[in-house]
Amino acid sequence: MITEAIDISGFLPTDTSSLNILTADGRETGWIVTLAGPSHPKSLAHSDAVARRSLDRAKRIEQAQINGRKYKADDQTPEDVRRENVEGIVARIVDWTPVKIGAETYDFSRAAELLIKPEMGWAYAQILEAFGDERRFTKSSAKP
Repeated sequence: MITEAIDISGFLPTDTSSLNILTADGRETGWIVTLAGPSHPKSLAHSDAVARRSLDRAKRIEQAQINGRKYKADDQTPEDVRRENVEGIVARIVDWTPVKIGAETYDFSRAAELLIKPEMGWAYAQILEAFGDERRFTKSSAKP
């Protein structure tokens, strides 16, 4: 029995999604952040970089164990961890609308510099949450 192939391309994730950053009371700011979807080259490159770091760490631990030495983990400060987290988010952003804070303009090339600021946690949290929302990257026309 031969059946017709079912087209599932409508269920594959989109390459990008736009996020309008909201104010604390839910109003749109006009600050549009273009996020890379799971199959976007930026997302894949970030995943590969994370995997390479993890594999390298595992290799160093294994080599230390084989050679009978103790493994000494890299010393990290809270600032190092915060920077690494922000860089991971920025690595998966495609672009954004330039924003101003006072006289300073932050275009996308300055994304990490802006999002690392403690006072920008509200925007960072929205971007992080958007990356975790699979529906954001699902084509609206996909129907079973």
